[in-house]
Amino acid sequence: RWRINILSLGDEEAKALGMNVEKMRLIIIVCATLMTSAAVSISGVIGWVGLVVPHIARMIVGPNYSRLLPMSMVIGASFMLLVDDLSRTIAATEIPLGILTSLVGAPLFAYLVRRGRMGWN
Repeated sequence: RWRINILSLGDEEAKALGMNVEKMRLIIIVCATLMTSAAVSISGVIGWVGLVVPHIARMIVGPNYSRLLPMSMVIGASFMLLVDDLSRTIAATEIPLGILTSLVGAPLFAYLVRRGRMGWN
């Protein structure tokens, strides 16, 4: 986590602190890709969770990855539990999770994109 915080400072500062930026960036990308592919292979395509939840967590705890990563995990898991419960109870047949996550995620993501363009970070 602290290495990701150092990378967020920028390449020049990270190199000045003794980090091999290219190697660390490659390691982070490979690990993120492997974790994402493992999650998708188990749970299916519920991509809106990965797009929206980290932004919500960042609004709550700020940009420090030592707090942001655990908070993203907690919020993402809680969100998926809520959506799973809703998908099983709303209708007589089970609604696919991807439909419910997109109903919540798409408008929220559009709001976040619009807010970012207006400079209200």
